[in-house]
Amino acid sequence: MTKKAQSLTKAKPAQGEVDRIRDIIFGPHIRDYEQRFQTLQRDLERLQQNLDRLTGNLADQSSEQGKKLQNLRQEMRQSDDDLREELRRTAQQLTNDKVDRLMLGELFIELGKHLKMGSASLSSSDLLSQLQEQLDTE
Repeated sequence: MTKKAQSLTKAKPAQGEVDRIRDIIFGPHIRDYEQRFQTLQRDLERLQQNLDRLTGNLADQSSEQGKKLQNLRQEMRQSDDDLREELRRTAQQLTNDKVDRLMLGELFIELGKHLKMGSASLSSSDLLSQLQEQLDTE
């Protein structure tokens, strides 16, 4: 054997001895650190899974809230349209039911003329009946 080979064989047992001494001195501490590291790693993985699950839940809830908001807006628009239509119908009905002031004024003027002239051909009740018919037709 050469001197190099002999020194390598001597170095290997020496290296093995160093490892054994290191294990004796630092072994419990290293095992403790490895155990703590594994615990922290498991906790981190568990927290990451919880975070992923919560993120998914939040996305689902956001989507649901968006749909509910859209439905609510649509219902509000429909309700607004229905109320506007009802208001138009009511206004139209009031317009149809209301007596026009100008027409009523003209009818009173005509009634006054007939009364003033003392129209013999028409009695007051006949004149009022004609006025009522005109109001009903308009």
